[in-house]
Amino acid sequence: MKSLKRMLYELTMDKDFVALKFLIDRPNVFHVVGATHLETWHSRFLSWLLDPTERHMLGYYPFQRFLMAVAESADENLDDITDIAMLNVNQFRNPEVIAEKDINKLDIDEQETIEETEKNDDKGRLDVFFKVNILDETDSGVEKKLILAVEQKVYARVDVNQCNKYLRKFEEKFKEETFLLVGLVPKSQIKETNEATFGSSKWFGIDYQQLVDIVLMPCLENPDLSIYAKPIIQQYVDALRMPYKGKREKLATIEEERTLVRSIYDRFEDVFKAITKISHEEDSEERNYVNTVVNETYGEVFRTIKWILTEENDVEEVWNFSTPFQRNIIKRWDELTIVINYENEATVINGENVPALWKKTLQWIEENKLPLRQLVEEGFILGAGNKGKRYAIAFQPVHKDRKKFAQIHTYESIITGETYYIETKINPESCMKTISKLLKTLGVEVETPLLETV
Repeated sequence: MKSLKRMLYELTMDKDFVALKFLIDRPNVFHVVGATHLETWHSRFLSWLLDPTERHMLGYYPFQRFLMAVAESADENLDDITDIAMLNVNQFRNPEVIAEKDINKLDIDEQETIEETEKNDDKGRLDVFFKVNILDETDSGVEKKLILAVEQKVYARVDVNQCNKYLRKFEEKFKEETFLLVGLVPKSQIKETNEATFGSSKWFGIDYQQLVDIVLMPCLENPDLSIYAKPIIQQYVDALRMPYKGKREKLATIEEERTLVRSIYDRFEDVFKAITKISHEEDSEERNYVNTVVNETYGEVFRTIKWILTEENDVEEVWNFSTPFQRNIIKRWDELTIVINYENEATVINGENVPALWKKTLQWIEENKLPLRQLVEEGFILGAGNKGKRYAIAFQPVHKDRKKFAQIHTYESIITGETYYIETKINPESCMKTISKLLKTLGVEVETPLLETV
């Protein structure tokens, strides 16, 4: 039997592992000048990209792709946004794109004193302000104005009070126009709905991964893109792939990374399970060696692998080389627990693993005659949000992106006798977040003690 040291050696020498390391280490100008996640750079880049008069030669294409990303995240009025995104570019007139627009200077009727304006000035700058006229094809003499305003967050958290202030100002100033208020934020800040994230459903939230997948990568593949502009977009995409803050959070990944990680994990799953196992054990010479390889020698590669596996919910566990106290906390995940409060009665459901917790919860839902079937028929999205491409439970073991379930368990409905397919190759945290979301969707109060204490 191979030693763990030998297994690690073979993993790190693998061609896909080496290719992933080269991809991560690719030189990046934003990193060189120390501005990888400087918010001003983000807003300047986005303003340049969305401006159809700039010399990237893409015209309105980035703007229309951006609207498609917004439409994907809309809680309502989806058709209104997609209708604009699908317009003939000849209908657009007089575009104006401004970086860092000071909304405190908008000419609106508000009873604000000079002192209040000055006090709020640091929170009155939209990162991107895009204004364009749209010609009515049925009546060439009629034009309507569209305002696209983008508030970007990288380090800072979403400020609901700030969002409410912006919305109030826009409703006053542009009440006769069509406007879209968009928050571009890290995925970790996106909640179940736009209202939960920004304080109002009139805001639209997209994350940097959507920006990469729906806007930037299609722009890079557009044959009209200037050869001089292409490296700028590529460098920005690479900057988004670099971890930010002390949390080592990545704003986005690219398909090339995801493909390499899936290939590596499929062929070296036993190595990653061994890493996970030893990370939860007490200190030893072997554990210290593995910790050094994983977190220092090849730290950025393993962090990228861990990030992608976690984001795609492709593993039941990931390694955590933490303190003994933290490792004791992790061991509590051996038994998963949710607490349901329904009709003035509390029910505790325990599961020794992910499949067990799912089946017990589904049985409780049906015993209480809650409308589960419709959600299964639509396919219930995995994770805390609703923007993913993988189903947690569905009538067929095929995800929204047409990929097959990685690990299948089934549940036979006690009401209809139908078979429901459950994706169980997920980590316990994702499992409980998904079940919590499912119960809340059905109008049930639920508590997840482990999620609240870890």
